[in-house]
Amino acid sequence: MNNDTKLLNQLFELKSKIDQENLSDKFERNFQRLFALLEEEGLFFKDPIGELYNDARTDVEVSIVGKESSQMRITKVIKPIIYKKEGGNALLLQKGVVIIEKA
Repeated sequence: MNNDTKLLNQLFELKSKIDQENLSDKFERNFQRLFALLEEEGLFFKDPIGELYNDARTDVEVSIVGKESSQMRITKVIKPIIYKKEGGNALLLQKGVVIIEKA
C-alpha cells in the first residue's frame, strides 16, 4: 500500500466517523477542499455504500452477514475503492473492503 492509498483511507475513515457523529456539516467544506486537491493529483475514491452486490464485481472484497441471497446490498464500507486517473483511464489502486447483507 502506497502513501496515496494510506492517505485516502485515513480521510475516508475520518469522514465516516464525523458522519456517524452527525458533525459532517461542520467539516464538509474542509473535506471537499482536501478531495479536490487529491483529484488534481488524479486520486479519488468511491464509497459503494448502499449499492447492490453481485459476483461479477471485481472492485470489492466482501464479507457476508446473514444468509446469502440473489439480492445482496453493501451495508458497510471498511475501506473505499481507490482509483488514480492516468491519461484518460482510471486505474484501480485498491479494492474496497465491504460487508454485504440480504437486500
